[in-house]
Amino acid sequence: MNQDQCFLLGKITKPFSFKGEVVLWMDVDDSSAYLQLTTLWIPQQGILVPYAVQHLKPNKDRFVVRLADVTTEEQAKGLAGKDVWLPLQEMAPLPDGKFYFHEVQGWTAVDRASGNAVGTIVHVVDQGAYPMLEVDFGEGQLGFIPLPDHVQVDVQREDSTLVLDLPEGLLDVYLGNAREDDAEDDMEGLGDWEAES
Repeated sequence: MNQDQCFLLGKITKPFSFKGEVVLWMDVDDSSAYLQLTTLWIPQQGILVPYAVQHLKPNKDRFVVRLADVTTEEQAKGLAGKDVWLPLQEMAPLPDGKFYFHEVQGWTAVDRASGNAVGTIVHVVDQGAYPMLEVDFGEGQLGFIPLPDHVQVDVQREDSTLVLDLPEGLLDVYLGNAREDDAEDDMEGLGDWEAES
């Protein structure tokens, strides 16, 4: 199992008991879809290794997990700080208008108002008050599209497309200089044409 076939569920934070139990933090909005896990995939020496889940129970905002073949506190300490992965097919379905940040890399961003594709999504920056799409607008011009809660997003997985309500003037901020450069080039070309005629 490779990481590109998986998604990051969370992290083992620390041992829970001398019997080898560990504390699992799930980096998901709704953990209820993952309460019946049978296997966790944990990196060991550069590969993902499956660990069978014997027991999983809530503990405050985290979970206590007993894994097969992890029976001592020393073994549990060896897993502390490790990321936990699951196969993509185990990813919980999302409601309309929602998407997993990792899945939209390489998708096309479309302006709802014009219906035009504006660029290719490089990745999602999840810092600050709300996430932002980093987008390649073409010719190496990178920029950001903010995604506050009130912005409507249509997720079209079949077409690998996000249709967005772009803030007014956003494209001008990132593409304005390129358009001005194009206009200057056009004027220079016109001058050359007038000189020839």
